[in-house]
Amino acid sequence: MTDKETGSRHKAVTRSVRMSAEEHALFGEFCESLNVTPSEALRRLARSAALLGPTFTGEARAEVIALTRQMRAVGNNLNQAVHHMNAGHVIQSEDMRGHLEAVSRAIGELDRLYRSLCVKSYRRAEAAVSGRSK
Repeated sequence: MTDKETGSRHKAVTRSVRMSAEEHALFGEFCESLNVTPSEALRRLARSAALLGPTFTGEARAEVIALTRQMRAVGNNLNQAVHHMNAGHVIQSEDMRGHLEAVSRAIGELDRLYRSLCVKSYRRAEAAVSGRSK
């Protein structure tokens, strides 16, 4: 998803923000330097402040997409194994246990990674809003 595609999220609520002319100009320059609209920049801050996690762009987004594809592939493989077992075929329990443990570890690691990214994003937003440095 490119920066322009982030607009695909359904947005039904608006929030008005008052700022000085100087703040408006500086925020506009900031947004231009990141190649995002002011609305998208404010949404990203709001997502971080609400612990919804960061908005991934560029290389980080590509990595998240790759991880998602890998997890889907693992899910498909597990689904095939279950269908195989339901059809009466025998799968060695040691093999299945090893695969399931590996999947469980991978999911746990991804969950911890995502949670840490949400917390880091929240802390950056909190620091920005409170006026503290990161």
